[in-house]
Amino acid sequence: MKTSLKQNSAFTLIEMIGVLAIIGILAAVVAPRVIESIRDAKVTSAVASVSAAKTAAIGYYQRYDNFPLDVDLATVLDYKSDPVNPVAYTPAVGALDFGDVLVRQSQLLEQEKAPIGRPDTQSVHAIGCSAVGETLIGGAVYTGTTATMRFKSSGSATRIVYYFMPNLTLQEASALAAKVNGPFTADAVSDLSFVEASLAGNGIASVGGLEGANCWFDPGANAGEYNAYLYVSHQ
Repeated sequence: MKTSLKQNSAFTLIEMIGVLAIIGILAAVVAPRVIESIRDAKVTSAVASVSAAKTAAIGYYQRYDNFPLDVDLATVLDYKSDPVNPVAYTPAVGALDFGDVLVRQSQLLEQEKAPIGRPDTQSVHAIGCSAVGETLIGGAVYTGTTATMRFKSSGSATRIVYYFMPNLTLQEASALAAKVNGPFTADAVSDLSFVEASLAGNGIASVGGLEGANCWFDPGANAGEYNAYLYVSHQ
């Protein structure tokens, strides 16, 4: 008499628990790295946006030999929306800024936008131009002194052009600081220490070993958020 043996190919409970445990371990190891990689790519793109703004600002200055202050902008014609019969542009949030001139009127820049930060009803990504001593978009005061706030590349400027990015997370702000202001010394051991190395109003901190900064931070709308100010150009 022949006997046939049936093989059970299904997982046992113990095997299933083992597989789930392995998946959990892999997720715990891989997921943070994936998130960090995505964030790093966004920060790199944000820095590229600043570089594009620098190129546009240089092109504008070569054409007009001047950077218009935000406070002096009464009308910006929107040639981007209608190149034949442009009308005055009205921003959805805030007042007119130099970025509107670059994007709408001179069309030297594609957009005022970056993939990091959180625009809200009070603040959006913007490119501003202010005289030294004036209040910037978002509320920080640019004094032009190392004791409070001065862009490392601004020289003896009387007016500065800057990129404003609202409401960054601590991790976004830290990664941005590392790319723009770094390298930092070994005593800067946390995300917060990278950001606090260049807080607007406080000057350059002793921790981090920075000699200057082209990226400054100020508290954002919510706890744990930061507004970023990045150097674009100066006059």
